[in-house]
Amino acid sequence: MRVYGLTGNIGSGKSTVAQMLRELGAFTVDADEVAREIVQPGEPALTEIVSCFGEEILSENGTLDRGALAQIVFASESELKRLNQITHPRILEKIREKISVRSDEPRVFVEASLIDRKSGGINDLIDRLVVVTCPRELRESRVLTRDDMSSEEIRRRMNSQVSEAEKVSQADFLIENSSTTENLRAQVYVMFEALCATES
Repeated sequence: MRVYGLTGNIGSGKSTVAQMLRELGAFTVDADEVAREIVQPGEPALTEIVSCFGEEILSENGTLDRGALAQIVFASESELKRLNQITHPRILEKIREKISVRSDEPRVFVEASLIDRKSGGINDLIDRLVVVTCPRELRESRVLTRDDMSSEEIRRRMNSQVSEAEKVSQADFLIENSSTTENLRAQVYVMFEALCATES
């Protein structure tokens, strides 16, 4: 099995690329979905997060209020670091579990915003890295249309991420997503075929 990283900053369209890869028969793991799984009620991560940030980050039914937590952590680099120290090891462990269950797959794409090949963690799993790029203004416009976030919240979220230029410098493959869906699909197909060719 080959494990490929699929990353791009918020609004870049990496989830759209992941869907196109699934249509081509690839197995994908979404780190955001895993992050939601590990903070379900009763999970140790949620208990630790509440202990760290207070019960105000819980909704009335006891689930994590992700919006309330985001307001805290994306306003402070130190608070975001505290959250990541709680969640990242558990996310990595869960991703490893999901990959091991599908060990018969020839390839898996791990979709995650936080892939930086200069650090360890999830990066130790990855053979090659695919980066989805898009101009910041277009990314901000997409997120503003898609999510219930203010422009200021979006900018804070963007500023908390590894810069697109840094991700591009680490990429094995680039996919540029500022044109049509057809153009994007064509790039994904070429990238997928190229990766498959290197596996033989």
